[in-house]
Amino acid sequence: MYEKFGFVRSASGQQSIQLFIPDNTIDPDQYSRGDVSHIGSIKIISDFQHIVTPGVIDWDPTKALPMTRTNHPNGFLYVYSFANPLPDGWYQYQYLVTFENTTVRIVGDPCTKYGGDSNDRSAFVVGGTPVTTNPIAQRLASNDLIVYELMIDDFTKEYRGTRAPIDAIQDKLDLVQNLNINAIEFMPWIAWSDDATFSWGYNPSYFFSVESAYVSDPGNPLDRLSRIAALVNECHRRKLHVLLDIVLQHAYQGSNTNGFPYYWLWQTPTDSPFVGQFEPAGDFNMLPLDYGNACTQSFVTDVCEYWLTRFNLDGFRFDQVSGYNNPDFPTKGAPQLIADLKDYAASQHLDNISLILEDTWDFQVIADSNLIKPTGAWFDLFRSYPFDVFNGYAVKGGITAGYMRVLNSALDFNAPICPTIYLENHDHATITYELGSRDRWFKAQPYMIALATCSGTVLLHNGQEWGQLENLWEDDKNAPPQFKRVQSRPLTWAERNDAVGNNLVPLYSFLMSLRTAHPALRSPNFYPDSYDSAWTAFSPDGYGINEAMQVAIYHRWSGTDLYMIVLNFSDSPQSLSVPLPQNGSWIDLLNNKAAFNVGNFRIDNFTVPSNWGSILHLG
Repeated sequence: MYEKFGFVRSASGQQSIQLFIPDNTIDPDQYSRGDVSHIGSIKIISDFQHIVTPGVIDWDPTKALPMTRTNHPNGFLYVYSFANPLPDGWYQYQYLVTFENTTVRIVGDPCTKYGGDSNDRSAFVVGGTPVTTNPIAQRLASNDLIVYELMIDDFTKEYRGTRAPIDAIQDKLDLVQNLNINAIEFMPWIAWSDDATFSWGYNPSYFFSVESAYVSDPGNPLDRLSRIAALVNECHRRKLHVLLDIVLQHAYQGSNTNGFPYYWLWQTPTDSPFVGQFEPAGDFNMLPLDYGNACTQSFVTDVCEYWLTRFNLDGFRFDQVSGYNNPDFPTKGAPQLIADLKDYAASQHLDNISLILEDTWDFQVIADSNLIKPTGAWFDLFRSYPFDVFNGYAVKGGITAGYMRVLNSALDFNAPICPTIYLENHDHATITYELGSRDRWFKAQPYMIALATCSGTVLLHNGQEWGQLENLWEDDKNAPPQFKRVQSRPLTWAERNDAVGNNLVPLYSFLMSLRTAHPALRSPNFYPDSYDSAWTAFSPDGYGINEAMQVAIYHRWSGTDLYMIVLNFSDSPQSLSVPLPQNGSWIDLLNNKAAFNVGNFRIDNFTVPSNWGSILHLG
């Protein structure tokens, strides 16, 4: 679809604009819920009308360019072919749609690759810098990724000036890479409607288009998608994977007739086969996409293939997959999308494409993931157990034995599906807020060590590395404006080099370097693998959690490469006996590489500093 619709240029140079409308009177398989569009005619209003017809005023609906309707195997195709190629330039257009009941609407193009400068106009470029990207030299599996979650506007707002945000990101890539991450997950850059003055990107309207505000430079209007390509190429040159956070559960309706075009292109918009409840779930006052209809399933697959192929991306994070995973329809929605994308990647010889979903925030995510079969899934319990605003250990002041199940993050995920583990993300208040202030950053240290030593894809949220303090209400329906969740929160880059930042940044960098250097810390192997949460002291063999001491002990390994992790969550040093699976010379990777020559399978009188830990290694 993405190659055939919107503005199209054939191999011979013929330029045209093509709009596809599915119709179940032509192809009954396209949809079962919904109705035909009842379009009478479609014309194009644009800023190139004066070029096509000299003397005509642009955007004049009385001189709009008529499209011709032809049959398509799955519905109808509306086409306008340019008699003469347009010269190099930046062009904007909209569809002037007259329905059978004489209703007239101005609607955007659902397959446009560019957003216009206002009023939800669609656009295209003739000329400009070619959009070419290079693949990463070696794409790693999801389990080996250390991901930096980056919100484009927040990340660049403090320093970018008048430049396009996408361009400004490159200024800070050295600092990001110095954290020893190997992937960047960009929060959604897919375009939203112009009536949304600020967005995180979770209200998409134009699924094939990059948000114009991210790539727009008034001094160079022809180079937009090429800015994305330049950023991807620079990341790949640095061996940084590029993942896109993508929203496929719902679309933004917009006000009047802007917003998701495949809603407004129906005489009765609610008859659109693209929108409708597939799985009962929150829709955030938007239009849920109806995966019960084949046209919707094809549309979202084409969206993913477009971004994956056009920009050589390395994978996706799928937002709110619980909203399009219906167990009653296991061959539709999320399972079908993942299966189709795996087949597509195989056909294109794309190895290790990461397909990471966000599903429920509880243990149900494991069963859902095993059904959907992605490469990974967000395991929010790794965050919520310590940093939930109401019940988190770091908030209430003490871990319990139940935390051992969370630390054993890979348990019950069907390999090679792996969890994505994190302590902070864009959806919740930051770690330092939950701890009470940035000055209490040290209370997070044992949780940070756990993040570096447990199984899964690791994710760091931008600003987490220096402890940016932000409060996000979990439910903001009655929140005052300053506490609304979706708002601008620019990163305060000066904090990276203040007293707190000078402690946190090198610590995150060091921990991630250990994770990179020691593959066993990324393996699914974990002991104790079946822990009785009734044990409030250590298990009979000395592992687990001692609630009185606030100490956790667990074993990680790969073959003969052995590690013992000891974490002290208390405000006092703790002395204990550490069990070890093998005798020999163990090295503490966290504490000046202190050596312990072990002959009786344990280290007695082992002291762990407060709010800290040890990573004992037998190589």
